[in-house]
Amino acid sequence: MKLFKLLLTMPLLLGLLYACNNDDTKTNKDVTGNNSTVDETANNKNTTNNSENENERTGIKVADVNYAFTEFDLDVEYANRNSYDVEYENDGNNIYAELDDEIKGIEYKGDQAYENFVDALKQLTFDETTSDDDVRKEVLKAFALDENYKSFELEVKFKNGEIKHYHHNK
Repeated sequence: MKLFKLLLTMPLLLGLLYACNNDDTKTNKDVTGNNSTVDETANNKNTTNNSENENERTGIKVADVNYAFTEFDLDVEYANRNSYDVEYENDGNNIYAELDDEIKGIEYKGDQAYENFVDALKQLTFDETTSDDDVRKEVLKAFALDENYKSFELEVKFKNGEIKHYHHNK
């Protein structure tokens, strides 16, 4: 008799457990009104990237900025393993800024970063036809950086879409 009760209750318990299953581990869900599926893991990665970009985005209006370039990525390495990194991007809708100054021990993103190097950006007058040496000298002077660097790397995207790379190792 006990065996009969056990055999009868097992399928009922399994059915109950199956019915109560809330499958949160499933990564694909139907989009309402569409037969395509969305991979939530990809959405989570985009959310992470968006939140990183949100930290870098400034409150500066694009209309208030007028440089010869839309992207500026500077990396100056020194012999003592300290570096000075600046990233600026104007995507037409927002301005993104990052500053990592290991010499002074500061790291900023967004408005705080932009405020720290906006005066240097305003001093830059070079364009895509300026010689590499002149660009390097102008950038070092504008950012008040020591000329005794180990390597100098700069990537600039000008308003016309041209991208130039400036490299110099000592």
